Order: sequence, then structure tokens, then C-alpha cells
Amino acid sequence: MRLVLFPLIILMFTAGIAIAENEQDTGRHREGFRKAKVAKIKSGRYSRMLMSMLHKTSRLDLSEQQDRKVKEIRAKYIGPIIQEEGKSRGLQRKFMLQLQKADFDPAELKTIVKETDVVNKKIADMFIDAMTVIRDAVGPKNYAKLTPVTRIDRNTLIKLKEQELARIQERKAQKNTNTQSDSKSDKSE
Repeated sequence: MRLVLFPLIILMFTAGIAIAENEQDTGRHREGFRKAKVAKIKSGRYSRMLMSMLHKTSRLDLSEQQDRKVKEIRAKYIGPIIQEEGKSRGLQRKFMLQLQKADFDPAELKTIVKETDVVNKKIADMFIDAMTVIRDAVGPKNYAKLTPVTRIDRNTLIKLKEQELARIQERKAQKNTNTQSDSKSDKSE
């Protein structure tokens, strides 16, 4: 009995180690791929929540006017919020770099913290303004369907960003087509 049990235990132990090593290797590859894709998107918490809310509006039965207002909200608020979130991250990095120096200046660190607070307050104000405009655009009943506000996962964020880029390229193509047709009509006159 011992002769059979001992090789079986060794086999199971060896197989377990091999499986664990294989999982670690594939996990690293997936992690790196995910980081590379997410690195393209430089948004933060508020912009992700806002994009989530705007994406949820596509599931609602909105009129053309309401839909147009939602698109205006996207154009007006998403870009500035993302830019301010980038400034906030930059200030946080600057703070950490200054703090790592042995001869850091406390006054400069306090100034950076104050600047960060101002930028973060500006981001929060823009987010609140955007949420108010969304509520006014879709109406209270539809807004209730959109809540609760949830943080959006990164894969969905990547899809939303790709959809946004496709919309922008489509608009540019339409503008170019309209411009070319206008110039042809001017030439024919």
C-alpha cells in the first residue's frame, strides 16, 4: 500500500507545482496586455462614472432632442474632466517625487497639495454640473433608471472610448463629405 501511495503523492505534488507555474506565466502575459490597453485611456474616477451614466442613457427611450442633449453633455464635459484628472495625477506624482528627496521643501509640498485640492474640487464641480445637466436632459423618471452611479470597469471603458473615437471619425467624414458637396455645388453655379 505504501509503495503505491508514495509515488502517487509525489506525482500529485509535481503536477500541482507545474500547474501553478503555468498559471503564473499566463497571468503575467494577460496582465501586461491589459496594462498596455488601459494605458491608452488616461481617465479617472469621475470621468469613468460620467461615461458610465452617459452609456446607460443609450438604453433609455429618449427623444431626438434628449439624445442630442446627451451628446452635447459628452462633448462638453468628458474631455475637460479627463484633462483635469490628468493634472491632478501629475500634481500627485510631483508631490511624491518632491517627498522622496532628502532636502524637500515643506512650503513647496504644501503648495502642491493646495493646487491638487483646487484641481480636485474643480473636477468634482464639473462632475456635479454634468450630472445635473443629464438629469435635466433625460427627466427625473429616466434619471432614476440610470442610478445608482457605478464605477465602470476598464474593459467597458475601452469599448466606450473606441465607440467615441468611431463617432468622432464618422462626424469628420460627414463634414468632409458635406464640404466637398458644397464646393462642387459652388463650382457648378
